[in-house]
Amino acid sequence: MFLERVVDNLDKKADRVILIGKKDGKYIPLTFKDLKKRISVIQDNLPELNEEDRVVIFMENSPLWIASLFAIMFKGGIAVPADYLLSEKELFNIFRDSQPRYIITSSANKEKVRAAVRKLGYHPSIVIVDNLSFEEEKPLTVKIPDIEEVAVILYTSGTTGNPKGVMLTYKNLNHNIEGIEDTGVLRDDDRFAAILPFHHTYPLLVTALLPVVEGLPVVFIEKLTPNDILSTIRDQNVTIMVGVPKLYQVIYHNIMVEIGKLSGPKKKLVNSALKLFRKVGVKKLQKAVFKEVHRKIGPSLRFMISGGAKLNVEVAKGLEALGFNLLEGYGLTETSPLVSVNRPDKKKIGSAGPPIKGVEVKIVNGEIAVKGDNVMKGYYNRPEETEAVIRDGWFYTGDLGFIDDDGFIHITGRAKDVIVLDNGKNVYPEDIENEVFKSNYILEVGVFEDGGVIKAIIRPDFELLIEEGIEDIHEFIKQEIKKTTRHLQSYKKIKEFKITDRELPRTRIGKLRRFMLPDMYKEI
Repeated sequence: MFLERVVDNLDKKADRVILIGKKDGKYIPLTFKDLKKRISVIQDNLPELNEEDRVVIFMENSPLWIASLFAIMFKGGIAVPADYLLSEKELFNIFRDSQPRYIITSSANKEKVRAAVRKLGYHPSIVIVDNLSFEEEKPLTVKIPDIEEVAVILYTSGTTGNPKGVMLTYKNLNHNIEGIEDTGVLRDDDRFAAILPFHHTYPLLVTALLPVVEGLPVVFIEKLTPNDILSTIRDQNVTIMVGVPKLYQVIYHNIMVEIGKLSGPKKKLVNSALKLFRKVGVKKLQKAVFKEVHRKIGPSLRFMISGGAKLNVEVAKGLEALGFNLLEGYGLTETSPLVSVNRPDKKKIGSAGPPIKGVEVKIVNGEIAVKGDNVMKGYYNRPEETEAVIRDGWFYTGDLGFIDDDGFIHITGRAKDVIVLDNGKNVYPEDIENEVFKSNYILEVGVFEDGGVIKAIIRPDFELLIEEGIEDIHEFIKQEIKKTTRHLQSYKKIKEFKITDRELPRTRIGKLRRFMLPDMYKEI
């Protein structure tokens, strides 16, 4: 089991650097020995923690976040990661539901925690982890739990605004780690970057648990800006970037804007190369042609991993044509999270790849159903909701899709997002969004139905539009929408749209919160 492997690493690889923090622009390397010391000190501040007691982790990503996770696990407790950007009310709801014995937080978040605790009716102990002294190692408690025990409870951010506590067992997490190993993606010299927040199962597994189990360094980002992310990846020779579609959309958009600024002959040459490489590509040649792009983004990068939401096909094809090796996967919090992923030697752009080892997938009336040791134990305190989604051992995802003849999974949308028009036609909003997003002048698009009319909210690249001297922005965007969707059937076309300079509402992992679009539309 993966927890035993971590214990081995703490002793047998004591001097290996595993966590690289960043503060005031300086990198702070920590070895397994340093990690063990931090785990032991945090445990010393959880004196009354018993098996199955819940412990909320409420703080930003840091090496101490990972140390806190293993401090809880080694004592047999259940970790409850929570998004540090939650409001006081949202945090209180998680406290009320999970009833934690301890709350581990940072000094930056302590006041919000204290305010939420005051309304709770009892007083869990609060550990302000960055105020602890890690000079002296304390006795380490290590209990290897039964593999069927609950390891974490993750509260889904929810695209519907209704978060639920997902109980994942050690078996669930172990299955996913072994599934990733089976893909053959990892190498002994790989280095990860912790870009996404650990309270979500995707980064929790891939950039918090997996590196420590494998003994591969993970680098932390000080400021989550594109510049800081890319400079950290370059400085620390990161080989695997784990991100969400929005991150890759920003990267690709900025590349294409820069290409658009090139002079006539050079611009024509670059666009011809991109067109050719979209049809046939040799990675070494592509990297040589676009060496300046790779130098700016990360010359050591072997893979860009995309998950958390469906990646725009145009972005995927574009990054691949530029010489990047992009692997898109599919999963949910309820499946620990991984269901399927593209492999380096088994890849189809636009698909979510074939299932990982030990996972079965079938399509029932268009809905994707999943079976395997990756499927959650259930929703915490919600037996009826658990029974509604897990039937005969199959987890019904709520996602629509199909499996092609080669076994690759293709996601077409969420069942609840499908627009059924008065004429009985089904419209998938993501299909329209993917087309509109082909415009270099559009950063975000959200499509929804209102009163039988297909509407959209568009966030343009105002900086680019102003730079190019576009005065009537609304009319220009209208023409861009017409141009990108001209091949769609008439019933799929956007009838009304509004422009905004605000980011569209998304979960912390980047999924569009479509249910919020109508209200946002009215406010614009």
